[in-house]
Amino acid sequence: MAIRIEYLLMAVFTLLIVSIFGFNPSSKEAVSSKGEREVEFSNFSLYSIKEDNTGRELHAVKAVKYKSYMDFDKVALNDEQGHIIHSNKAIHKDEVLYMNENVKVSRDDGIDFFTESLNYDLKKKEIVTDEPFLLEFNQSEIRGEKLDFFVNKKNISGNNVDAHILFVPESDANTMVE
Repeated sequence: MAIRIEYLLMAVFTLLIVSIFGFNPSSKEAVSSKGEREVEFSNFSLYSIKEDNTGRELHAVKAVKYKSYMDFDKVALNDEQGHIIHSNKAIHKDEVLYMNENVKVSRDDGIDFFTESLNYDLKKKEIVTDEPFLLEFNQSEIRGEKLDFFVNKKNISGNNVDAHILFVPESDANTMVE
């Protein structure tokens, strides 16, 4: 049994045509596309530490990096001033952290702040919310509709504020400090 040269030349010619047009028998077409996603993380942590040993920590159950922003689920941010900010959803874009769904800001001095969404400009150190908010401190409550908090200046302003403030006697305040 002999192989004719014409059949061998036809096989080589077919392989040449297939390789020229880039037909790859092992490649498969994409079934779906995830858009602009670059990478996805689970149990994500990000640390930013400065020379004076202060810094920020960001933890998320899930983080997705896109070309121009990052998307987080179940996020917690600890900043340089002792604020701990939790939310169900967050987006980080252009040095602003946009937090949504059950946002809670806690401080180490006992102040708790609740709202549905807030924007934290990490460069300017400004926290802004246009949603109704609740601020609690030592059984005192402050409610309002909009809040601007300049972290470095420790300046807070709000709209339509309704406050129920419990004053602690001076003797109890001294006991609390000690």
